[in-house]
Parts: sequence; structure tokens; C-alpha cells
Amino acid sequence: MNEPQNPKQFREGFVEEAPPSPQMATVPKPEPEPEARPQPELEIEKWPIVVKLLHKKIKNNNAELVVDQLSFREPRGGDINRYGNPVRIDQNGDVVIDERKMTTIMAVLSGILQPFLEDMDPRDWNSCAYRLRSFFLPDPAAW
Repeated sequence: MNEPQNPKQFREGFVEEAPPSPQMATVPKPEPEPEARPQPELEIEKWPIVVKLLHKKIKNNNAELVVDQLSFREPRGGDINRYGNPVRIDQNGDVVIDERKMTTIMAVLSGILQPFLEDMDPRDWNSCAYRLRSFFLPDPAAW
């Protein structure tokens, strides 16, 4: 009695598949990935670190205006224990330099009296501070 007249009626909403076109028949082969370049080896710090003062000479411990570069010895844990950590990471993940502690650490590591470092050109002071800051940050590789 009620036999389906055409089986396509039961596939309502489907589109009849067309034969593949010649363009679709050829699938492009993926290109090979370029060879990985060897990563440069990390440069091992050589101590003492020397930072040239480009803008203004400072006085040495004999009050002579002759110092045109600062040589910093390698910091140790005892320096942080005695003078405090001059660098911290705030809640936003920004690296913040504590200027007073950094000036004290720079004096200790260079052997130049702190009042003479306070007479530095600000650009030279920042060059020294930013050169030293990575040594007071944690190394994520240790986590």
C-alpha cells in the first residue's frame, strides 16, 4: 500500500554527490619542513663584567675623576643576604629594580664607594643596573 515511491525522498536535505572535478582529484603534497637550525650556544658569563661609562667619568676611591668603566665581580648569595635582592618580579610579572639596593650592590661588586656611584650619569647607572639585573632573577630551568 504505502511503499516508498522514490528512495531519494527519504534523504531530504542531502545534496546528491557530484563526481569529483579534476582539480579536486589531485591533492597537493605537503612541503617538507625546513631543517631546524642549530641554536647558538648560550654565552657563558666571564667575570669580571666590565661596563663602560659613556656619559661621565666618576671618582675613584682617591677622589680622582678617572673612572671610565666599572668592573663587577660575580655576585654571591651572601651579597643578597647582607644587602638585599635588588631585583624582584611584581604581581604583573614585570621586573622591578630597587634603586637603593642596586646602588649598594653595584658599590660592593665594583669596589667603588657608594657616594661616588651616586654621582654617576643616570644613563650609565641604568646601563650597569640592567647589565647586572639578570643575576638576581630566578632561573625557570631550575623549576
